Amino acid sequence: MWAEEVQVSRPGTGVAAFLGWVLLGAGIGAGLGLGIPGGLFVALGLLLVGGLLVVRQGLRPAQAGVVTGLGALPFALAWLNRQGPGTVCSDGVTGASACVVQSNPWPYVLVGVALVAVGVVMFRRLRRAPGPLVER
Repeated sequence: MWAEEVQVSRPGTGVAAFLGWVLLGAGIGAGLGLGIPGGLFVALGLLLVGGLLVVRQGLRPAQAGVVTGLGALPFALAWLNRQGPGTVCSDGVTGASACVVQSNPWPYVLVGVALVAVGVVMFRRLRRAPGPLVER
């Protein structure tokens, strides 16, 4: 076996690392966009953790998973607007009804698909080994 044929995995190119960064991106997106109590503090904390990891490890291909993880926010918004577009009324337990205006969920779905695709393509392209290809 020739030295040119030996493949050594580079740090930050594994799928598990990519999925970890996807979870980090999903947490940031959920904290910023879903209006959960304390969500802004959660998002800022996760941004701090991500920033510390980047400073400590340097830039790695798996960090493109943050872009993919941010796609969770538009998907969640699409799910919340799944009965739209238009006014949606629901009956409460006491017989009272509540009506809300929901927007069209498809733009959210398209943005989510685009973010997931961009993150995966970035990861695939960045994890390629640098340098010229060996001709056979």
